[in-house]
Amino acid sequence: MNLHLTEQHPDADESVLFLHGGNVAGWMWEEQVAALPGHHCLVPDLPGIGGSADHPWTDLATTADKLADVVRERSHGGRAHVVGLSLGGIVGIVLAARHPDVVRSVFVTGALLCGVRGPTRWAGLAQLPFWGSPGYWKGLARAYGLPAESVDVFVRTGLGIDRDSARRMVAEIYDGGPAPHLDDLRDLDFPVLTIAGERELRTFRGSLDEVTRRVPHAVARVAPRMHHVWSAEDPELFHTALSHWLRTGEASPALLPVAPARA
Repeated sequence: MNLHLTEQHPDADESVLFLHGGNVAGWMWEEQVAALPGHHCLVPDLPGIGGSADHPWTDLATTADKLADVVRERSHGGRAHVVGLSLGGIVGIVLAARHPDVVRSVFVTGALLCGVRGPTRWAGLAQLPFWGSPGYWKGLARAYGLPAESVDVFVRTGLGIDRDSARRMVAEIYDGGPAPHLDDLRDLDFPVLTIAGERELRTFRGSLDEVTRRVPHAVARVAPRMHHVWSAEDPELFHTALSHWLRTGEASPALLPVAPARA
């Protein structure tokens, strides 16, 4: 079974693969895709979610392998720039590690490679029984600061997520990135940019070091004043950062350097 895939600007230049977060689907990228008419955009729904809800999530490695097949079959030249947020950022990193031949560059934000532990882990796992409640998803939409026009589709997407897939996905993400695959990141030879919102939890900012430690030439930046889902919080800033990256392979001046850790 093939993943649900939306394709835009097929006659444009280089391909971009957009990978969505864990509680949404490919629709979250509509505004960014519309703002990139000069790029061929591939937007899949990840296993267990959205249009791919009947395609169960197994693990990160298998998902990355399926996406590599998508890029080989549908992208221009068999390669694509990889753009991912949250879950999509983690998948994008694993995709780059396992299939560097299909990747032109990596632009990820909120990619939590170091796992989740302590009270944050317990709180996250405790929310899973409420995923069947519309009220839960409406509250989460408010917490994410989603625009009003996105709330209904966000709630529908959340209610439609395959529950068994969700449990496997959350457990794997909370346990941290698959080390055997991440070890291959040191050999990457294309540009890699990892970002965290300035107002994200410390855990997400800590994952910046996880990427730069594994990819010696990777660049880490902070999105000023932003929380986790800053593609929705400030679409213009996100587009500024992404379009600059796609054009130059360098971090946008609109992003901030990572502050040195306090002694």
